Amino acid sequence: MIGEVIRFPLFRDLSAADLKIIAPLFSVRTYNQDAIIFEQGELATCLYLLSKGEVFIRYKPYDGESIILNRIKPGGVFGWSAVLGNAVYSSSIVCSEPCEVLFISGPDLRQLLEEHPQTGRIILDRLARAVSSRWVNAHAQIKTMLNNGIVNNDFPLDPEEAHMTTNPAPSAKETQIRALLDQLNAYIEQYHGGSVEIVAFDGETLKVRLGGACLGCPLSPSTLHGWVEGTVRQFFPEVHVVEALPTE
Repeated sequence: MIGEVIRFPLFRDLSAADLKIIAPLFSVRTYNQDAIIFEQGELATCLYLLSKGEVFIRYKPYDGESIILNRIKPGGVFGWSAVLGNAVYSSSIVCSEPCEVLFISGPDLRQLLEEHPQTGRIILDRLARAVSSRWVNAHAQIKTMLNNGIVNNDFPLDPEEAHMTTNPAPSAKETQIRALLDQLNAYIEQYHGGSVEIVAFDGETLKVRLGGACLGCPLSPSTLHGWVEGTVRQFFPEVHVVEALPTE
């Protein structure tokens, strides 16, 4: 198993001692083309690392047809719900070609952080970098979310990172969602010329306002339910509805 772990980009420069600790916690599985690794709504049990092949993220909004949010290449990571402490996966993962994955269960990840906190913190930081790679300056915010998921599952929190966590009260949840939308807005603005901002959040319904090139664009529903709702629900599946309010 150490050989498979070493080949994965996140782990290539880890020390021999760290590799010896994490290798037994990972398993390898192969899938055929069109295989479904997990379905949206399925219990979130494992975090997956793609070592070969390609998968796509399929998301079904509550009021529409399924859409493809993104494609993941070798070196990518998916199944974040299992890290964030969410009960179920918020999207489906489908193999667009034969694939090989490494995966680690939630309990094994907890074990890693409890018994080997220094190695666990290295892995946590790298996971944060992997999930934030698409957004400018998102690393700290994503790491905050990962830390919150760890706290919710009784993971030990590094005292030096305690200032990054927030109270799980609704106001703190809104603050987290606002920060995530800020990062997503930077991405939409950079690559599409549009914008998104939060208007209100009541615990279940998130109201946003689209702007810029998104106004009048025939693809704005895809932006809303794909990029915005799909991304938010990957981190906050308790958000049941995402609505776009008209521009004032």
